[in-house]
Amino acid sequence: MENLGVIIGLAVAVAVAIFFGIRRAAQIQRLQAAAIGLVVTGIVAALAMYALKAVQGGGGDSAAVDDAMASVHALPMVGVVLDDAPGAQDRLREALREEIRQPTTQGPSRPLKLMSELRVAYIVPALKATDEASAAAAIDARAALLKALKDTDLVVCKEFAVTGIQRSDKLDATSQKLMSDLLAALEKAYRSGRAAKAAGTPAPAVASNAEARTLLSEAGLQPADLDKLSRLARLPNEAACDLALKVNDAPQKLPPDKRGALMRYLLTVQ
Repeated sequence: MENLGVIIGLAVAVAVAIFFGIRRAAQIQRLQAAAIGLVVTGIVAALAMYALKAVQGGGGDSAAVDDAMASVHALPMVGVVLDDAPGAQDRLREALREEIRQPTTQGPSRPLKLMSELRVAYIVPALKATDEASAAAAIDARAALLKALKDTDLVVCKEFAVTGIQRSDKLDATSQKLMSDLLAALEKAYRSGRAAKAAGTPAPAVASNAEARTLLSEAGLQPADLDKLSRLARLPNEAACDLALKVNDAPQKLPPDKRGALMRYLLTVQ
């Protein structure tokens, strides 16, 4: 059997989505939906392999689940959330087991649904409460990965911007290290926000959709840029990558008292 622990470790990635849907609400255009949000993905591809191995090996799915759990738990950001959420490890183990026995054929897999649920319940609230330095470090780590991909692989750079990197095992060694750095920075931001919430620290500012649009404009994004964000997937690779970097760098173009609110928005918007 192949080293499934390594496979799952490579397959699980941080999906950074920059998909701004511009809709009219009471004749007011609003910034909607995702904007460089954190999602844990990539388990689906590995699970297909687990299912195949389980069938070929006569149903040895327990070993596959154990390998998957060990590798997922070892990942920065992911492991700490699994530890924080009561029953999450048991739920993920069961989701993996069920996925191996009866793979999902339509829609998100069981493990991906669970990780998305944990994101909403645990990751987003903590990141909204994170301190400004930790938020900035996460934004900087994401910029470093985007810049590396722009120089080495524009196709994957656009994928990172639109859907998240689907096959992180295909990245070169430098980009894999930068992705690991991004996860580590997000974990630090998560821990900061979790501690602040536990201490009852007053919640810091997080931009609303309308405020984020205004702040992005103040940071230098033109109406044409905001329009392009609504059709990012249709842009050429280099244009999509450039726009992703422009959005990611926007907080640093603002006065210090406005940066934190936009950074937390970019890390947590649903």
